[in-house]
Amino acid sequence: MPVTFVARVQKHFFYGWIIVAAGFCAQMITSISMQGLAIYAQPLRHEFGWTAAQMSFGRSIQTVDTLLGPLGGALVDRFGAKRLMVAGTVLYCAAFALFGTMDSLVGFYVACLSMGLANSLIGLLTVSQLVNSWFSARRSTAMGLAVAGFAVAGFVALPLIVLAESHVGWRLTAIGTGFAIVGFGLPVMLLVRSHPEALGLSPDGQPVPATGPHPSKPSGSQGLSLRQALATHSFWFVTAAMAFSNFHQAALLVHLFPYLEGVSGRAVATLFLAEVNVFNLAGRIFGGMLGDLAPKRVLLGTNVVAAAVALMILAASPSVIAIAIFAAIFGFAWGTRTAVSSALIGEYFGRRSYGKIAGIVQTFAAIVTIISPVAVGLMLDASVAYGQVFIALAVLTALSGLFFFLAHKPQPRGATS
Repeated sequence: MPVTFVARVQKHFFYGWIIVAAGFCAQMITSISMQGLAIYAQPLRHEFGWTAAQMSFGRSIQTVDTLLGPLGGALVDRFGAKRLMVAGTVLYCAAFALFGTMDSLVGFYVACLSMGLANSLIGLLTVSQLVNSWFSARRSTAMGLAVAGFAVAGFVALPLIVLAESHVGWRLTAIGTGFAIVGFGLPVMLLVRSHPEALGLSPDGQPVPATGPHPSKPSGSQGLSLRQALATHSFWFVTAAMAFSNFHQAALLVHLFPYLEGVSGRAVATLFLAEVNVFNLAGRIFGGMLGDLAPKRVLLGTNVVAAAVALMILAASPSVIAIAIFAAIFGFAWGTRTAVSSALIGEYFGRRSYGKIAGIVQTFAAIVTIISPVAVGLMLDASVAYGQVFIALAVLTALSGLFFFLAHKPQPRGATS
């Protein structure tokens, strides 16, 4: 992008909001993959006869991006977000084309692996590192707006996928989705700039001081090193909280839609999924704003306890009212946690090694993300009732609240955030 164009943009508004828009687009793309896989469950099981556990393992393979957290974080810190996001968008197109043409369980797993690798380049870790580089005082608000794309895709793109499946079949729908992703996403990703310093700015749009050199990347003093972060209790409390909160999140991404489909039918289940994402959107936007006003650890602790309560409501009754209440609470809690937890890592540990630190946190969460859907699938294949599954997930989710409450901001000597 010519510098003169950037200069014209800067006269009217902070270029960081272009970065937020790119993050929004990236989150829409990852949502289509992460939430959309559950929509394909019924046609795939009907055509191939796969079990719930076999389908769940595909979702677990898809979360390879979380296992690649340290590598992905290091790549973001080293090469910048733009290159990764462009490559991830193209890879997502190829992954959906592969998904639409596969004809075996192995092919399904390879397609899921490709989606996971794409997400490691364009997913939440990259987006959160990017937003944390551009924002400080308004970090949670900006993060909430960026990750809102995940929820918007949930009630805009996913119903369109369901509609397309009913008219042209799941294969053409998947292939068309891949081409739509690259056509819509690639031009936006080319607008990304990894750091405000590259445009002569500092976070929140403040000019870089006139004295001294103008760095193209943030200085090493702006936060903790990975070694310093690992030495704090806060890092391990945050890591435990994120891991335990992933038990219900990972399981429901795979099993919620099939459960709702069995209880109320495909059309009504799609409406409930849309409701989840409407409240998810509200949580990402308004929860992100709250994160700039209230202590993030308290907000997150309260948030996951509310999610546990929602799971207990769902376990108690399969009625339309109970599901609607669950969808509202769960959706808002999901959105708030996504926006504020990423901002909390930036607030606690700074910009210096954000990618590496967030990558380590993500890796521990990945263990849960991989195990949880498969474990639930095995339970369901063994005829364990959904209600019992939801209660178990509620207990594990409540534990994450305790860890969030314990995660105070670290104040190590000789570092600033």
